[in-house]
Amino acid sequence: MKLPALFLSLACVLGAPPASADITASYVPGADGVRIQVLQSGPADAARTLLLIPGWQTSAYIWSAQLDDFSARGYRVVAMDPRSQGGSTVVQSGNAPEDRARDIYAVIEGLKLRHLTLVGWSQAVQDVAAYVDQYGTSGLDALVLVDASVSAGPADVKADPVFVQTVLRYMAMYSRDPRAYSDGFMHAIISAPAAATTFTQLETEFLRTPSDIGISMQMQDMFTVDRRPALKKFDKPTLVIASSQNPELETVKQMAAALPQGRFVAVGHAAHALFFDQPQEFDRLVEGFITGDGSAL
Repeated sequence: MKLPALFLSLACVLGAPPASADITASYVPGADGVRIQVLQSGPADAARTLLLIPGWQTSAYIWSAQLDDFSARGYRVVAMDPRSQGGSTVVQSGNAPEDRARDIYAVIEGLKLRHLTLVGWSQAVQDVAAYVDQYGTSGLDALVLVDASVSAGPADVKADPVFVQTVLRYMAMYSRDPRAYSDGFMHAIISAPAAATTFTQLETEFLRTPSDIGISMQMQDMFTVDRRPALKKFDKPTLVIASSQNPELETVKQMAAALPQGRFVAVGHAAHALFFDQPQEFDRLVEGFITGDGSAL
């Protein structure tokens, strides 16, 4: 992968007003006794549901545009904070994608999510792969993987030592000064103009994860498990969306080609958080994929 129920408005929880959707926050039991914070919008009986999972050190807040847009289109939309991120329980151990996959399952079952498209971005591509490996796809209609490929695990250490050295160098920077690192990180993954308050909120969410846990998550995400064998279990339509600026674009394309029902599309003028930089284009592509509108892809 190179690279109580509190029904509060988004404004109360995150300091940013929702545009038009009625967005609520609540907690759902995860695995191992953790509490998973989720944001929800749209009708509970919608014909289609999205479950959005953010990447490393980010929270459901980063999916604000999708919570608003898709619920306005009639979807039920749920965005979750992975364990040890955002408002979810911080745990000292058990922070691997395989652990987070069990939380995904708990959220799906706890909220009775049906007619579901599972969307994972960045680190969450590993989480989705781990979920499919453990639980299969019987409860899903489709999947969307955003701007990352599944990890080759220890094989990457030998195959791309420069990449490994780069990751370790960045983790050293993060360990020394998490606040400075969070600022640089958010401005690297987002290229679209955004209010200073937006970056402040994103960086605040980033820093809710203790740095030692964040480093452990990176290592388990990237280097401990080869998740490529799980790709053969993706037996539902799967859309792979990547930024055209992704330095590992070819690897992401290869992953899409290895999927039994994979489709690939690149989005221009966007950094790693391409759904944040190009929300209208991202949402158009995802809805076209879900509804079968081939002209959207």
